[in-house]
Amino acid sequence: MRLQGLSLTHKKKNKKNQQLLDDFIELSHKFDIKIIQDKGDFNGDSCMLFADNVVVINKHKPLEQRLHILAKCFSKMDLDNVYIKPVLRDLIDNIESDNEYVA
Repeated sequence: MRLQGLSLTHKKKNKKNQQLLDDFIELSHKFDIKIIQDKGDFNGDSCMLFADNVVVINKHKPLEQRLHILAKCFSKMDLDNVYIKPVLRDLIDNIESDNEYVA
């Protein structure tokens, strides 16, 4: 019985995280940014190419890590005059800046 409850909680979390990812993709359209989820052996977790307005994230990374990367990328942008769902804005605003390289 416990395993079933744990499984349902895990499914709810995955559904919530998938919705957050979809929200980030929707937000990227407002800025004419393309998010590419692909496999890769690139160093680090992300690569943002400002000239081409492309964000590349490794699709083999856990969903939580991909959300963290997207939040970090969007935290570097001016989002003051853009409507963003509150849950997404919280993720972006609360992202800890670290020394990871985002080009």
